[in-house]
Amino acid sequence: MGYNNIMNNTNFKKMIVLIALLTVFSFITPLLLEAFHGELSLGELLSFYASIFGALITLVGVVMTLNYQTRQSMSDDEIKYKPILKIDYVSTDYEDFIGRREIPILFPTSLFPSKYPINEVDQGIREEPYYYQHKENAEFHLIIKNKGRGEATAVSLDSAKIEDVSWDEESHLYIGTSLPLSLGDELLIDDRVDIIVTFPKFLFLKKDEDYNRIFIELALSYDDMFERNRRKLTILSEFRIEPLEKENTPLFYKDGYDYYQVEVRYMGSQQKIEGQ
Repeated sequence: MGYNNIMNNTNFKKMIVLIALLTVFSFITPLLLEAFHGELSLGELLSFYASIFGALITLVGVVMTLNYQTRQSMSDDEIKYKPILKIDYVSTDYEDFIGRREIPILFPTSLFPSKYPINEVDQGIREEPYYYQHKENAEFHLIIKNKGRGEATAVSLDSAKIEDVSWDEESHLYIGTSLPLSLGDELLIDDRVDIIVTFPKFLFLKKDEDYNRIFIELALSYDDMFERNRRKLTILSEFRIEPLEKENTPLFYKDGYDYYQVEVRYMGSQQKIEGQ
């Protein structure tokens, strides 16, 4: 849209300059004719100014026609070569070598006090499995594909948010990466990028509650090949968290919660594109 405005302003300025030149010409010419050929009659002056007025109308019409044709051509090109980014599919494993960015969902274990005294650390307590459980993750590959008719440029992952955690309003879960992230300068037709969302395999959940869900919102933006219109793709994905087995933990969390090994399942996504 900015490019359209630039073109419109340029054509408008050109039209103003030409009108100003014709206006100056219309005043100077009669004076020159009168100086060299004597005083002009009223009929001659009216005929002269009528021709000038007709020229101005023709000029304005030509500029407006060219401006309309330019806008129409640009609009047709934007439709003809429009990039459309959407989720192609979601998988727990993807081996193809393409652009990848990871969005880790993390739990800050360092914020919670340990059940064990500090001196027990030197006695091998930290060699127990639960000190390494936070390194075990379930990952989901959100494969984003350009399904449009033109290349996408300056593709960016602008934000990632944890929108809702059903089992805990203050879950302390957070996104463990800095944003925005570049997804590539160009994404050609049928090209893909891989956004990997990872979850801990061990979480604090409410006791005796089997149905838990979490929503993750991703926001991407990209230009078309003309860099005239930046579009935004918002993806809201739902994941289900199912407790598998209760585990021991050295951490104090809060009443009514136990520590579980969990299974994470992808349930689906809603996608919204903003921009023409």
